[in-house]
Amino acid sequence: MAGSKKVRGLYQKNIVMGRNSDGSYIRKNIYAKTKRELDLKVTEITKQLQSGISVWESGISFEALSEIWLNQYNPMATERWRYVHEMIINKHLLPYLGNCKVKDLRMIHLQTIISGLAKKDYASRTMKEIKQTAVRIMKVAVDSDLIVKNPFLNVDIPQKEANERQPLTEAQKKLVVNSWRGHRMGFAAMIMLYAGLRKGELLALQWEDVDLDNKVIRINKSMTSLKNKPKVKPPKTKAGTRDVPIPNVLLAVLIEVKKRKGNVCISAKGVPMTEMAYKRAWESYMSYLNVCAGGKQGNRKHEPIWVIEKFTAHQLRHSYASMLFDANVDVKSAQKFLGHSDIEVTLNVYTHLSKFKEDAAIQSLNEHLDSISSISD
Repeated sequence: MAGSKKVRGLYQKNIVMGRNSDGSYIRKNIYAKTKRELDLKVTEITKQLQSGISVWESGISFEALSEIWLNQYNPMATERWRYVHEMIINKHLLPYLGNCKVKDLRMIHLQTIISGLAKKDYASRTMKEIKQTAVRIMKVAVDSDLIVKNPFLNVDIPQKEANERQPLTEAQKKLVVNSWRGHRMGFAAMIMLYAGLRKGELLALQWEDVDLDNKVIRINKSMTSLKNKPKVKPPKTKAGTRDVPIPNVLLAVLIEVKKRKGNVCISAKGVPMTEMAYKRAWESYMSYLNVCAGGKQGNRKHEPIWVIEKFTAHQLRHSYASMLFDANVDVKSAQKFLGHSDIEVTLNVYTHLSKFKEDAAIQSLNEHLDSISSISD
């Protein structure tokens, strides 16, 4: 290969990466174990330079590298994929790493971010997605010989359960059931609690999909939101398309509220909900439940008084899984009703619920024994 030579057992070639502000050339030595590998590296870097990337000097920032990774390395990415990863980068990575030079980044930089998220009760899965994004961005620098190794590969992800994995307490469940008529999200919460629908499935649900005669809800679509614009699409997997049985407690609710057509869950303006409309409605619903439980709404002079613990829509779905577990519904049927494509997911949910029940039983036993002990004292 013309222009290449061996240095310390590696093939090397010096190439021009650009010019400094004084007009002098920016040069970089490229190394590889074989001539073919060196050829491929040089070709790739040359292609990048010809694509308009003129920042491949040693002082490239993490923000600039992120932009290159998004635009040059993922040209066929969907709009949804780009939106999610831009959010991860802008919200979690750039505020701390954006102005840092890539060559100066170390494992501790990302580890500090991840540890901070763990303290804020972020789920392990979310922290893993943030780490993977950062690792992929830094891989661009490794592949282009800007750095020797990826500093983020060995960042530790704390094993932390998402709060929303917990089912509702009996008190929370009773509050939902007894007060569903007083808020427009009340019957929607009942559907998620007694049919286990995901939030996106609920928002896409049409009254035509609610078959009261056969006592089933037909799930065949889901709603996602991109830049606060709702978009209906088929379920992610084949298992997502399913018929969910309507238990008698939910049947009575649906008979009372069912309309002939249109979306089941709509905004205050009577149209399908956007992401922001849903968040506002859910916050309003939590406030309503709190007042029903004896709390107080806030005003300009006083903070609200909360007597309940807020819960998420997904906790309602997890409560449905808990009811299936308590009713001894076999795992295969539970998989079908929940719309899990992999039975391992259902097994993990059942295992988690089993441990949850065990921990609750141990706590109950300890409280009982402590009360007996205090009486005898």
